[in-house]
Amino acid sequence: MTDILTFVESCRGSDGLLVETDESAPSLEAARFGAEIRAMRGIGLTRPELEFASAARTGGAYAMFRDGAPSLGATYYALRLYQLAGVTVPDSGAVVRWVDAALIAGGRVVVDLDDLFYGVRSLIILGARPDPDSAAEIRAFLRACTGDDRGCALLPGRPSDIERTYCSVAIRHWLGTEDDHADAQASAPFVASCDDGFGHIRMRPSQADWSLASAYWGARTAQLLNLAWDWAGLHAAVQRCAQPDGGFSTNPGSTLWESYCALRVMNIAASRQEQPV
Repeated sequence: MTDILTFVESCRGSDGLLVETDESAPSLEAARFGAEIRAMRGIGLTRPELEFASAARTGGAYAMFRDGAPSLGATYYALRLYQLAGVTVPDSGAVVRWVDAALIAGGRVVVDLDDLFYGVRSLIILGARPDPDSAAEIRAFLRACTGDDRGCALLPGRPSDIERTYCSVAIRHWLGTEDDHADAQASAPFVASCDDGFGHIRMRPSQADWSLASAYWGARTAQLLNLAWDWAGLHAAVQRCAQPDGGFSTNPGSTLWESYCALRVMNIAASRQEQPV
């Protein structure tokens, strides 16, 4: 079996930048997940990756691909690269202002839950907090996205899933009041219902299929909520997704994203097995 670092390096182009296996051009997303994998193996970022992140800057935001439009997701990935490298974000105040304006306008949240999560993660890296009015709008949006099943959805009225439930739990923990934590904890029954009893965490209870991504989102949510879980079963299920190329996938041929998810899940599962809930 090839080592995972060999897989990561196999995704690197002649310019030294990482390209996801189902894409044809380098992206901040590929750079971020490759950097996360290497960081878990004690290896730092390369100069081309930091230069790529720097070149992706447009005003107070970052673009995922060369000559692409700025986005909240790309901005978070760029900031995470700086964080992994221990480098200060240039003109961080401009980034905070861009993120704030992208998240809330006209007194309401104007993005979906995915982009809200990216924005909040960016603010966390930059050490910024929302003003009281913005915090109230974020809470109102999260309540609107929460279903009767206590899971959360991408947008109000959509079906709940484990990805957005993780996002909502993480955001509520960041907001930080006792009520926020109670609202996060109320998602526990939905999270438990995504466990299929065979070590897999499904996207939603009604969906039979699972993925390494849904396993990651579920494991992170269970970790944040300190839920009792079959961590050994989850670890084993993810380990079985190891591929001959050194990475991980539920299908033949690894991806950087799935490999990152797999390592995170196995690390979480291993640490949780060592401590009682």
